[in-house]
Amino acid sequence: MVIVNPWITLLSFVYFIVAGFGAFVFSRYIVERYLDSFKSKFFKSLEPVVGVFSFSSFFGGALTLLYYLLTMSQ
Repeated sequence: MVIVNPWITLLSFVYFIVAGFGAFVFSRYIVERYLDSFKSKFFKSLEPVVGVFSFSSFFGGALTLLYYLLTMSQ
């Protein structure tokens, strides 16, 4: 049976919250810069796609980093 350190579990949840907030701030920054760069109505309509992609890439990268940190410690 594998016994997980409770501190690692607790800090992983804290990491989820911090990574989610960081992804939100990063996504908002990217979307603001994107909207400033493009004035066309077509490109402005792609704003949700840019926001979702930037949020997903940042949050996914943070979770991938967490996975590697947790698996390398065993």
